[in-house]
Amino acid sequence: MNDQPADRPPAPPPVPPAAKGASDRVSLETLRVDPALAGRRLAAWWQRAAGMAVDAVVLVVLSALAGPVLGFFTGLTVAALGDRAVSPARIWGIFRWVFWILGGAVMLASALLMTGRPILRTGAFNVDRAVLQQAKQGELTLPPSPTYRQLEDYAGRLATDNQRLRESVRGSSWLNVVADVSRTFGLTFGWAGVYFTLCTAWWRGRTVGKLFVGTRVVRLDGQRLTAMDTFTRYGGYAAGLATGLIGFARLLWDDNRRAIEDRIAGTVVVRTR
Repeated sequence: MNDQPADRPPAPPPVPPAAKGASDRVSLETLRVDPALAGRRLAAWWQRAAGMAVDAVVLVVLSALAGPVLGFFTGLTVAALGDRAVSPARIWGIFRWVFWILGGAVMLASALLMTGRPILRTGAFNVDRAVLQQAKQGELTLPPSPTYRQLEDYAGRLATDNQRLRESVRGSSWLNVVADVSRTFGLTFGWAGVYFTLCTAWWRGRTVGKLFVGTRVVRLDGQRLTAMDTFTRYGGYAAGLATGLIGFARLLWDDNRRAIEDRIAGTVVVRTR
């Protein structure tokens, strides 16, 4: 005799376990929100703005460090991207080794460049006077009605003097060459990427600014933040700029005060005190 009520819907068929590395099926586990987040106080807009202002000051201080120091921490950031197995796919295992090897190589090269060099970019505060004097002695002038050839020669000499001054201030290491090329293509990373990736991951969702105002970034699923999570969230800042700051402003009307970087990384910013 069947005691099951007639109006009870039939039980759904069992969901087969996902194969390793499968990505063609919806996984409810990856869409889960940690119930422990319910009721937690969200960070106010002024807290997030104040925290970002403090972080901006920290970045200004970090920018005074020499290029090889930035290179070392950039390599450390790349290596940290493979610190945890964020996916069971075999391809991720390959990427982890790529991150470790590439990051280690950059760290080693930067450490060699730092040998015998000052940690601070002293040239940024004290431009080589000899270079300035040389530029002053070779002051460029144009006649009242210059010819095309004179203008072309004038522009070439200006470019040469500008390059000489830049090398006096910044040096001519390969790190500066890479920085110039990346800046030309809009691929800037610098201290901002290093800072927001490493600090947020290693300090469990906090930066200096967030620690100062009492806020913290947490994942929606309750898992611990990885360097890949925080790097992805940092990439959301570029998306916020690309949207004309609208992506940042959405935290003013979003139900959970999630800006565009939070939606991209699957995070939310909560209060810690």
